[in-house]
Amino acid sequence: MDDIDGLITRVQSRTVCCVKDNDDIDSSHSMIPHGESTYDEKTQSVRSLDIQFSEIERPIIMEESNQRSELDASPFVSEIFVKHPDEDSDKGDPLGGFLCTGSRSDGTFLHEFCSLQPDGILAKDLSVREKDILVRLNEKNTLGSLEYNHEGILELFRTLPTLKTISMETYNGKSETFTTVEFLLEGTKEEIIVKENSVMLTAQPPLVEALLYQRGNTSLAYQNGQLALCKSANFLTDCTHHFVVKKTLDEGFYNVYTFQVQKNKSKFLGLNGRKLEIIDGTDEAYIKSFQIEKIKRDSFLKPCGKDDMYVYYNKFKGIYEAVSRADALKDEGFGMIIIPTPCQP
Repeated sequence: MDDIDGLITRVQSRTVCCVKDNDDIDSSHSMIPHGESTYDEKTQSVRSLDIQFSEIERPIIMEESNQRSELDASPFVSEIFVKHPDEDSDKGDPLGGFLCTGSRSDGTFLHEFCSLQPDGILAKDLSVREKDILVRLNEKNTLGSLEYNHEGILELFRTLPTLKTISMETYNGKSETFTTVEFLLEGTKEEIIVKENSVMLTAQPPLVEALLYQRGNTSLAYQNGQLALCKSANFLTDCTHHFVVKKTLDEGFYNVYTFQVQKNKSKFLGLNGRKLEIIDGTDEAYIKSFQIEKIKRDSFLKPCGKDDMYVYYNKFKGIYEAVSRADALKDEGFGMIIIPTPCQP
């Protein structure tokens, strides 16, 4: 431990701050729908939608460029321990690294791994890398959480079960990849170890998804080099209606998405002025990255850098365009439904 004594002086035993409030949590997270659908040729409508919603994070108020420096300078740095039933020590056994926590102006928390020991469980057995962001731990969403502050995450690690499958998702900024690792812990009175041959590492690939306009029972499609909105009885298998959706984190560590045309990988969804169009992936003049916010049954693309704008369907112009939040929410059903397809990227 001599090589990290300098960090130990920064370890905090107090809680950063946060009182759980279910209403606040719901209002501070957006939802993205995933599910399956079938198409009824007689009624020409989408039916049997079985949609599940998963959380994404809302945009932050603070400037993104400041987030990394604030996280690196955070005073909330603590060694990570796990305690098992046969453990003699109240503290538990070290996992071979430290947790660094930053707090944002919107009250949410960001957690990253730091000062990893090369021969520790985190780095050696679980392939965690320096400055990896903790996204999820055993089905607990930790990225941008209001509930899980510094002490809360340390407690999640400390109480990890033994001989039961543990799942952890991390994000690496250098490679822009999300990785999920599943593993088993087992302990003796001497130490805790990762059970042999129990580690399964999975990189999260991009999804191929269809973007539906529910009021018109149509979906976005790539036709003759242009963006179209049309019906298809086979939109789940017709690649004309498919976009490769890649998720990364922006400089503020919030989810952003790009929508690459499945039929032409050089093309993306993007904003030309306010109009949603097919654009060239190399053209830096257009916005190609979006956040997604779920409001009731509608999912809205929010162009990065324009947090006050929402992409909605203008029924008078017959196009998707970026407008103010107030204009987008005047009526329900003018956003999108985003549905995964069985196609591969």
